[in-house]
Amino acid sequence: MGETTIMSWYKESFDFTDRNLLIRKVQYLKELRKILQKLSKVVFQSGKTAKDTNNNIIMGKKITSYPSIRDVLIEADSIVLDSPWKFAYLCNEAIYKIDNKIYELEKERKGVGKSEDKVEKGWK
Repeated sequence: MGETTIMSWYKESFDFTDRNLLIRKVQYLKELRKILQKLSKVVFQSGKTAKDTNNNIIMGKKITSYPSIRDVLIEADSIVLDSPWKFAYLCNEAIYKIDNKIYELEKERKGVGKSEDKVEKGWK
């Protein structure tokens, strides 16, 4: 009886679902970043491969959560076969946006699960 009370208290005070969600988002964005770095180089060897891979990213469900990144990738998809240099530039622009989003999410993750009622030591 006492054990279940302790466990329920533990579960209520340390709810990691929000933190785990943020961690998964960061992992997805880091993986997407790696793919885009490779795509920005692959486009010079095979435009079709770059277009197919980029199209798969655009059609994915997770990318719809990041419309600004998706818009850049859609623009890149329209010119991949005509201008590989511009495609590589747009991939780098998407990487920049991903880096900013990762920074925001990691900053938010550090605040999740911490008590807002901290006792400050020293003078106020």
